[in-house]
Amino acid sequence: MTDRRYEDDEVREIFSLATTGGTRDKSLRAESGGMTLAELQRIGQEAGIEPARVAQAAELLNARGTSAPVRRSLGMPVGVSRVVDLPRAPTDREWEQLISQFRTTFATQGRTTTTGGLRDWSHGNLHISVEPTAHGEQLRLSTLKDDGIALNMLGIATGGMSLLVSAVVASAGKPEKALAVLALFGGMAVASFAANLIRLPRWARERERQMEAIAEQTVKLLSDRADHPLTGEDS
Repeated sequence: MTDRRYEDDEVREIFSLATTGGTRDKSLRAESGGMTLAELQRIGQEAGIEPARVAQAAELLNARGTSAPVRRSLGMPVGVSRVVDLPRAPTDREWEQLISQFRTTFATQGRTTTTGGLRDWSHGNLHISVEPTAHGEQLRLSTLKDDGIALNMLGIATGGMSLLVSAVVASAGKPEKALAVLALFGGMAVASFAANLIRLPRWARERERQMEAIAEQTVKLLSDRADHPLTGEDS
């Protein structure tokens, strides 16, 4: 952890987590270009924050993993994902505990598969997997709101249709009908985009919150038992 350099937004989050009530001291200032944990502890100590609290906050931030860039459709979020390094691979029993957590969080049974060292739980476009890497194990969470993409495409199609059909009708000398067609199909297009503008950001925030919580709890589960593995289980 000491070799990692934390960027400005991560520094703000660490100090927010380290201070009582989650409110960052306004006197704290971070240098640009990234800072190590030791540098953060030094700054925190100058502001009256114990180094241990800064270290715990940094550990919590690390446990949340890295959020990949949000996939968007017409500027609206339709896909979120997160990757977090794990202390070790879960045992069979721990994987079952994690599956139970996934089912509770997303209120669905889902489907589990195991291929070699890869374990996966999925429900539709929602996937959560534990996979081996060159340096250990990682938890990958990803989801895609494909009906949001479809609704955007429907909006584009109906919007284009409204322009095309109304132009044809208007060229036939029927401007009143052209306006009616434009209002009908144009209204459908606007309704499609409006529905996505309301629901997609809310969906993305909820999924990010759920993924963040799962990442934290998974790291905690595997960290708490790293030095005391359960006996009689396959790792």
